[in-house]
Amino acid sequence: MQPVRSLFSFNLKLSIMNDRDMRRVLVFLASSFACIVLFKAVHHGPTKPNWKVDETCSNFILGSFKQSTSAILDRLQLSEKNWYDSVLLRHEFIESKNSLEEFKPWGDTGFTILWNLFAPTFDCPYMKKRIGSIGDGGKWVCGFELLEETKQTGAPCVVYSFGVNRESSFEAEILEKTNCHVFAYDMTVRKMGQQISETNRKLSFKPVGLGVNNTRNLRTLTTLMEENGHTWINMLKIDIEGAEFATLESLFKIYDVLPFGQLQLEIHSHRLSFPEFYHWWERLESKGLRAFSSEINLNPCVNSKADKPDLMEYSFINVHANNLLVPSGFTPIM
Repeated sequence: MQPVRSLFSFNLKLSIMNDRDMRRVLVFLASSFACIVLFKAVHHGPTKPNWKVDETCSNFILGSFKQSTSAILDRLQLSEKNWYDSVLLRHEFIESKNSLEEFKPWGDTGFTILWNLFAPTFDCPYMKKRIGSIGDGGKWVCGFELLEETKQTGAPCVVYSFGVNRESSFEAEILEKTNCHVFAYDMTVRKMGQQISETNRKLSFKPVGLGVNNTRNLRTLTTLMEENGHTWINMLKIDIEGAEFATLESLFKIYDVLPFGQLQLEIHSHRLSFPEFYHWWERLESKGLRAFSSEINLNPCVNSKADKPDLMEYSFINVHANNLLVPSGFTPIM
């Protein structure tokens, strides 16, 4: 009798599905089947498959299942609660140590290291995608599909990138797949990496760095935005070898609401003591930055025999500003 009851239960669930839900399920199954057929059709040989999928098929599936604004707001509010719970746990952990000075971030007897206290507990409400090359150079981005849409719509989009060195795959992919204009800066090189043509009309490069004050080789973010005529940056990438702490601290003091939607940041934790890092991170969170991704950079440990993994790639969403990722109606806890 168990199979009969299961079948009856299944049929009952189907019967209470409304027509709209049923249509969406059928559309999904049909479009998925079509894409599977396309995958098989473009497979040319056992060793080197061609995974290029028909763009119409891809857009059809994604377009059929775009989230409503209310669903995105619900996800953001739940993520905010999850993030805040993690903050409370962090505080409880530090209280158990009696003081910040007592915690040893790379030698704690409880097997807790620095990065365990600053996990990316906020969830990107859209697709999360790694942009750029495998390994050092690639960055995790929230809602890249929204930026890709600008290539069809022609909507404006602005990306600032500080610290490009000779590896520019991150910037190259943005230029290729979006309508974004990339403003890149690095005082240690004279041009972008070989992945990008110097004649790309959507690229602006200057051999200056990001700093707290304007000097011969450094510019503040405020100065550069004024020079470029910008009031908002969709995506800000910073990899400036330890200068990120003072630079972001200066932005915290200048702006009530930080002028960017998301931040891709390499953190060089060895530049600060643990108490300094702890307070800096909490100021970062108080300005609305929520970490949704982290990726440890082990290159110094592997290639330079460093004794601890003190480099981390983080990605943050700015929840204090209504923008492409955070619709109006979201209420941050802090």
